[in-house]
Amino acid sequence: MTGSLPAGIADFRGGTEATDPWVAGEPLPEALAVVPANPDWPERARILSDAILAAVGDAAVSLEHVGSTAVPGLPAKDVIDLDLIVLDPDDEAGYVPALTALGYRHTVREPALDGHRMLRLEDPRVNLHVFAPGTAEPARHILFRDWLRANPDDAKQYVEAKTAAAEGAPQTAMAYNRRKHATVREIYARAFAAAGVPLADRALAPTTLPELPRTAGGEPLNWRPATDADAEAIWELFRVAGSVDHPHELYGLDLVKLWLTGDRFTFATDTVLAFSQAGALVAFGEAKLDDDWRDQVDVFIDGVVHPEWRGLGIGSAMLAWQEARGRQLLGGVKAGLPGMLSFGAREANTDILALAADAGYLPVRWWMELGRPLADEIAVRDLPAGVELRTFAPELSESTRLAVNDAFRDHWGSRPMTEREWADELELDEFSPELSRVLVTDSGESDGQVRVVAAVLTEVNEEEWALNGGPFGYMSTIGVVREWRGKGLSSAVISAALEAYRNAGFVNALLDVDSANPSGALGMYERLGFQARDRSVTLAKWV
Repeated sequence: MTGSLPAGIADFRGGTEATDPWVAGEPLPEALAVVPANPDWPERARILSDAILAAVGDAAVSLEHVGSTAVPGLPAKDVIDLDLIVLDPDDEAGYVPALTALGYRHTVREPALDGHRMLRLEDPRVNLHVFAPGTAEPARHILFRDWLRANPDDAKQYVEAKTAAAEGAPQTAMAYNRRKHATVREIYARAFAAAGVPLADRALAPTTLPELPRTAGGEPLNWRPATDADAEAIWELFRVAGSVDHPHELYGLDLVKLWLTGDRFTFATDTVLAFSQAGALVAFGEAKLDDDWRDQVDVFIDGVVHPEWRGLGIGSAMLAWQEARGRQLLGGVKAGLPGMLSFGAREANTDILALAADAGYLPVRWWMELGRPLADEIAVRDLPAGVELRTFAPELSESTRLAVNDAFRDHWGSRPMTEREWADELELDEFSPELSRVLVTDSGESDGQVRVVAAVLTEVNEEEWALNGGPFGYMSTIGVVREWRGKGLSSAVISAALEAYRNAGFVNALLDVDSANPSGALGMYERLGFQARDRSVTLAKWV
């Protein structure tokens, strides 16, 4: 831990909240609005601070202007947030009467949370937070404020989250804070990492893993780690559960086997299987530390419970085990990066979303599955001079990998694919090179090599055709190198792939897209005739 930050600054558990923290009853919902930055906010905060310090006198240790109004140029609610540090927050007689004389009203009392009290002034609107010296919460507020001042991209992301959280019907401040909580924690993760708070401190890794239930619904359960020999049984479990969890998609055995590999992945410590007394596999879970890190360190949580064994507490217990193991994995990482525990679910899987919410996992990204009938007209797209359309071939593989890595370099959660990972993906049974298309241009090298500048890679799984209205091709990867964006290459290479699908006798084309794709891909797909079919979400905790 860095010397300037208090111990526990990354531990948001910070004590037990009072059952009823409200001094005079919970406030009523109110309409909230994020307004343009007011250049008068800092001066308003200074005048308020001077009056507070004069009134409190020797009881005060320090006072800071925090929150969005303390970040120059940042839109915010028209509310000044101030953090007052006093010698002893429990000695309310030493400061509350003086503040009450200024018009402040005591609203919150949470002594277990760093001594927290809050007093509210109505005109001008002020939230005055009181804390004990050297505690974590006020230090977090200052760190967050200073991070936003120095990092405009995160400040922009925060404004977007605040604006979305304030929309809609009147709500309490607590409800508003919950709606932007995921973004706040994401920004904190980056700020903590940059401040030198190690993952070992942020991960809050337990020394032991939680016990898994020995019975469910009155029947015994036997738990053990997975082995290589369990791959087919795990695959069959995914297939049975898939009819409920992802009814339009079937996972191949080779894909499941790929999920069970990794340089930092160990069966004995990172997986669990649950068997019924009769020996049937009823649950599988893993916590998998990513092999490669760029902007963050990921632990992917994957798991499934047999549909006939759901609602018996197996999923919640297994998720607690997976998170604990994931935190242990993150706690052993020395990289100065933010960390994230995450898993995905279809938006229609409300039971899984409820399980995630109960465990504190929040939506951080939405994904859309799009489809397009091939009977519709496919527009012909002209290529820029010097660009040529080709069918994917082995000699283009490495150039395609480099192009895909460049294309996804600014995409959320993406990282460069290694040569081995790329080879593993191309060896999947579903990969269809003959229906994959690339655009190439002269590399400029004297050896006549070409450079791939755009690609559509295709997967075909005939077992899924009956689940999706007939033969289709799935565009598993679509990318254009960044320096070639804006020249129509995406539309051209997608149209070429669509034509190939139709010539192969397919009736539909499918793809998935990040709903917040930075290249504007969603709008482009819609212009090409794709329409939304399904939505899924990434659920996560930042550390």
